[in-house]
Amino acid sequence: MQNLLWTFLSLVAYIVGLVVIVKLTPRLLVHTFDEGAFMGIAAAAIVGALVAFGAVVVTFANGNLLVRVLSFLLLLGILIVGIQLSLKSFRPRMPANTVTASRFMAGGFAVFLIVAALSLMVRLFVG
Repeated sequence: MQNLLWTFLSLVAYIVGLVVIVKLTPRLLVHTFDEGAFMGIAAAAIVGALVAFGAVVVTFANGNLLVRVLSFLLLLGILIVGIQLSLKSFRPRMPANTVTASRFMAGGFAVFLIVAALSLMVRLFVG
């Protein structure tokens, strides 16, 4: 019963983390990187990513095959969100309203999300 509760709570945390990432990362594009708002939004996006990856780690701690498949699907969701955010950051719809350095920083954050998700996907089944 306790594993089921931890899995349910981690799924809720995963959803909250992805919502935070998706809602806050595009807001980084309109702020310069030395503003307090940029730093606050970036910190919140990083916490959202930590919560989402933490949920994957909590579900992976059980270790059987079904949980590994669930963890793989969760990582696939993070991968899709990372690809979507990198496309929005590197090629925004309205480039006149964005700051170039902030676009590259937000895009770099999304690329790091992609790399982390891919590396955990490989590690799920290899190690």
